[in-house]
Amino acid sequence: MELNVFESPGQEWDEFASRYTDLIFYQSFWSEVLRKGLGGQPLYFYLKEGREIVAGLPGVLLNFKIFKILYASIPYGHFIGERSYFPAFLELLEKEFRRRGIDQARIAESPFSESYPLETFIPLAARCTLLDLNRFSKENVREGYRSEVRRAIRKAEKNGLFIKRAGTREEVETFYRLYLSSMERNRAMAKYPVQWFYGLFEVLVQQRKADFLFAFKDPDQYVAGVFLIYSPTSVHYLHNGSDETYLESRPNDLIVDHIIQEGLKEGKAVLDFMGSDPKDLSLLRFKEKWGSQSKDIFTYVKNYHPLRCKVWEMGKRLASSRIGNSLLRAIQK
Repeated sequence: MELNVFESPGQEWDEFASRYTDLIFYQSFWSEVLRKGLGGQPLYFYLKEGREIVAGLPGVLLNFKIFKILYASIPYGHFIGERSYFPAFLELLEKEFRRRGIDQARIAESPFSESYPLETFIPLAARCTLLDLNRFSKENVREGYRSEVRRAIRKAEKNGLFIKRAGTREEVETFYRLYLSSMERNRAMAKYPVQWFYGLFEVLVQQRKADFLFAFKDPDQYVAGVFLIYSPTSVHYLHNGSDETYLESRPNDLIVDHIIQEGLKEGKAVLDFMGSDPKDLSLLRFKEKWGSQSKDIFTYVKNYHPLRCKVWEMGKRLASSRIGNSLLRAIQK
């Protein structure tokens, strides 16, 4: 058996990956999002038995000069292929991680695949929320909502809110301002730079594989937005942002209703609300009030250089603080 890596994955990788998952995050063009949006080096590891790929792990290496971190991948990754090869694959991968001087590896489960725990890694839990769209009637979707949800949507409509897709590159900056506003309001670190959102627009939106959706108060007043990615059978709610001034008008409820309605028209089976901090109960309640189910998924973390990783984690905690977050936003602007 031989371990190899695609730095620019293409048809051979896609043919292998498509046998095991239809998620967009495992396809080769997602590597271009990671390259353009994060400045990372895609590393799509694979194991061959003879001429056939039998196991794979899509990832991206982020090199911060003083610290190298491998994400496999963003937002989902983990192993695909024949499970009987995974133990040997992992052993070879760890040798390769050390050879490349990787300080930390983070391997994220997908809620759409069977779990494969990595016993020598530290598991970090998140709550991933999935909505089965087949529970709704296409003819009258809103009858499937709770009464509180229907009231929220009516309130949004009564206040004159409406939904529209982004049509221009300039609206990426508008979305980013809404994203930063939400991060500041929730005292959370704005982990993604504006270049990430431009990468999403250039690689995915222009190919109709994703959308920026906005809720408007009037044609020039953006009050909330989400970024959606489309896999063949699922819709992924990757990012959102909003203007606090208009939250009482319930723009986020109107947006989710629109996503569900459009998803049903396009034959999607699942709305993926993505992962949440298990302690963020208000966010989980928002996601689950639509009839969704939440489950634990794990990111498996291993530190190959513990001292560097400790310094890195201290820096992340500082960036998550109010002062650090303000400095980070100033730098990103």
